[in-house]
Amino acid sequence: MGTVVIGQKVNSLIDSVKRYFTDRLAKIDIFDETQVAKQETSPWYQLGGFVYLFWMITVVSGLFLVAFYIPTIYQAYDSIELIKESPLLSIIRGMHKYGGDAIIIAATLRCYRIWFKGEYKNKGEFNFIIAMITLLAAMYSGLTGYLLIWNQRAFWATKVFATFPTYLDIAPAVNQWFLPHITGLVTSTIGTMTHQGMNTSQILLGGSSIGQATMTRFFSLHFAFSLIMLVATELYFYANRAKRINLNRWQVLVLILMLIFTSVVLPAESGSRANPEVTPLPILSDWYFLALYQLLKYMDPYWATLWTVAIPFGFIAISFLDFGQETNPWRRPIFTMGMIIGFIDFIVFSVLIIFNQADINTHPPFWYAQMILMFTIGELWHFALYRQMNVWLWWLVPNVLFSFWYFFMHVIPKPLPPESLQWIYNVQVTGSIPENMGHHPWLTMWLFFTLALVALTAWFYTLLPKSGANAEGAA
Repeated sequence: MGTVVIGQKVNSLIDSVKRYFTDRLAKIDIFDETQVAKQETSPWYQLGGFVYLFWMITVVSGLFLVAFYIPTIYQAYDSIELIKESPLLSIIRGMHKYGGDAIIIAATLRCYRIWFKGEYKNKGEFNFIIAMITLLAAMYSGLTGYLLIWNQRAFWATKVFATFPTYLDIAPAVNQWFLPHITGLVTSTIGTMTHQGMNTSQILLGGSSIGQATMTRFFSLHFAFSLIMLVATELYFYANRAKRINLNRWQVLVLILMLIFTSVVLPAESGSRANPEVTPLPILSDWYFLALYQLLKYMDPYWATLWTVAIPFGFIAISFLDFGQETNPWRRPIFTMGMIIGFIDFIVFSVLIIFNQADINTHPPFWYAQMILMFTIGELWHFALYRQMNVWLWWLVPNVLFSFWYFFMHVIPKPLPPESLQWIYNVQVTGSIPENMGHHPWLTMWLFFTLALVALTAWFYTLLPKSGANAEGAA
């Protein structure tokens, strides 16, 4: 009898999983091909068509350019210079370059639209995942194509990018600091992964340094990304009999003319030839990676690498955890504030690195304080709407903890600097807090912030009228 019950439960679980995926796969939308009606009233629903059109332009222009490009470290730069000398090829190269940039812009805006309009709700989580994958694939494809110019900027930007995985090899050292009494299990487990970061870097570069093997791999990956995505997309369109691009001929013509005009007025530059012996300062990547490079300057490289991976996966995870039915962004203040923070930090970080403004030893981590304060605004906003004490407490606790780390980051602006870890270790061993730590003005700031947060909450609770006690859809 027990075996029968277990079998029934297993079958029920399998059916639930099948229904879960079937319901979400039925709502798949790659390039807004199912949003035809909405495209008539809102240009935001044309972004999927923009991505597909710019992608096709980039692929076609790339096929023309490959006939004249020589993928070797000795001839790549010269072949680009020859392409520039031809007016027609120069325009085609410009369309390839600016078309790739346009893909990233349109894909980013589409991710924001899906998030702000709550389209990932009601079994639409897979659409947000596809939108994020499209954006990340476009960025990485741009990165692989960037090195093919073989100029100074691309060479050193690639070197920095390839260094990121190597920072993960310091994980055992981090755990020895943070968990001094249980390092046996943690360090032995993570220690077996030591040098996997270096191995990943060498796989990307084809060796220990950037050379011909790197050029060959990046050239192959640049084509492979588009080829794999193209095959997968065409199979989807064929299976669903869906229209590939929901833009009229005039919209398509205008977008193509915009790319041609930009390519003529602002021809794609090739910069100076790559020189491994001369390091440019600052080292700048293409525009869509500038904010990431600034984050690396602000934070310890180990944590910056983890944040780089955690940010996209974090947003994807949240799309599954936001169970409410509310889609109005103004009634989902905490999640809305998260995307606003991301947009502001992307712009500000990109500007700061261009002007080489980030001394991690002297500049206080104001960017971190800005995140804390903006999330606080979102918390109070949410509390004013729904008056949910339990939800407010769930958001208050991590916010206070983050504020506490702000005190440590003022000393060395990194989320978990060695000084703070040593301080935790001393407290754990001695059982007492060093006196000088309690009188630090930045610790006073943290305490003041906590009290101010509680006072503001009390003010919101007593003075503001309830605008929605019903918690359904609160987010």
